[in-house]
Amino acid sequence: MKKLSDIMLTCLTIFCLSTSLFADYPPRYEGETKYRQYESNPLDLVSNYIPGNPVIFEAGAHYGTDTTEFVKKWPEATIYSFEPNPHAYGLLVENTKKFPNVHPQGIAITDFNGTITLNVCYGTNGDDLNSEVASSVLEANDYMKQHYQGPKVEVACTILGDWCKTNNVSGFDFMWIDMEGYEMQALSASLEILSKAKVIYIETNFQELRKGMTQYRDLKPFLEANGFKMIAHWYLEGLQGNAIFVKESLLSNSPEKQ
Repeated sequence: MKKLSDIMLTCLTIFCLSTSLFADYPPRYEGETKYRQYESNPLDLVSNYIPGNPVIFEAGAHYGTDTTEFVKKWPEATIYSFEPNPHAYGLLVENTKKFPNVHPQGIAITDFNGTITLNVCYGTNGDDLNSEVASSVLEANDYMKQHYQGPKVEVACTILGDWCKTNNVSGFDFMWIDMEGYEMQALSASLEILSKAKVIYIETNFQELRKGMTQYRDLKPFLEANGFKMIAHWYLEGLQGNAIFVKESLLSNSPEKQ
């Protein structure tokens, strides 16, 4: 699982940011107090609200590290893992090939169908594969371009709702979303799919490091307007975090499986 310590390490590797940005370290938390301890094992919290054989959507699967954790947690799950970066996708396929319930997809989820430019990130010097996780379909802001060095690659892209219709997928119980700032664009284009989700685990951003990057101040009310309630949020003030949103009707109608 991606922890805030991992996020911070990646950001420090990629970004030359002022120390004031990290003035509020250690990580902060908001949400239900009883859920604070789940930062290192969020799937244990998620499991309270989804079936034992969930259909899972993963956007930003990278090399399949989190994908493998999904399989361990829910061996009977059906997992659709999307990763548009060709290099990362190749490793995703290799690392999950022993799991027949994992279905890798080398395509970007966007708000239109066709092709889109993926800005591959290799860090400040353009040679750091560890920075590849920060690749995005969004361009870097002018003051961040020097830290997002890497090639531009044309990749296939699709609206999630259209992909689901084509592939006879009616919806997802759990959505794990790490899209480097493209979250609201993608979800807004597939509200019918969003409405069927039970739980969303999503990256949050407090800096517009890329042009048009989804900000937490907009993401939270957007998901609330679509029937979700945030129950836990671990974050570094002014940088990034991870939040869990649960369908509000589930919270009011279903007891937790403690």
